[in-house]
Amino acid sequence: MSRGFKYHEHTADIIVECWAPTLEEAFAEAGLATYEVILDTSTVEPRETIELEAEGIDLQELLVEWVGRLIALIDIEGMFYSRFEVIDIKQIEDEYHLNGRAYGESINHDKHDTRTEVKAMTYAGMKIDETPEQTRIWFTLDL
Repeated sequence: MSRGFKYHEHTADIIVECWAPTLEEAFAEAGLATYEVILDTSTVEPRETIELEAEGIDLQELLVEWVGRLIALIDIEGMFYSRFEVIDIKQIEDEYHLNGRAYGESINHDKHDTRTEVKAMTYAGMKIDETPEQTRIWFTLDL
């Protein structure tokens, strides 16, 4: 089963559509798609790993928290990332928990080909469609 993402035009933002065989892989694709808006991830070597956690009352909030953390890491850690792994997503009582990793390196503007700044992820047009064969996610990035 394939994994991937594509972009849909929007007035001032960008709508991202991601798909993968599992929910975890689709969340990882959401991370990669977000960073591909920011820069050419092929210029970022996965030299360092950071462990990440996110929580949400539902899958939509979990996705916003996950992508929001990935965006914030640019300023917090001074790093760009090119590979994303979601180890697991579990529902514990009334909350969803995500454990993941991001792989990247320190920002080097001479090496990294940046594209545009992403301010945040929004709930606008968000949809998470899970079937036994595939998970497909749509979300909007505020540029």
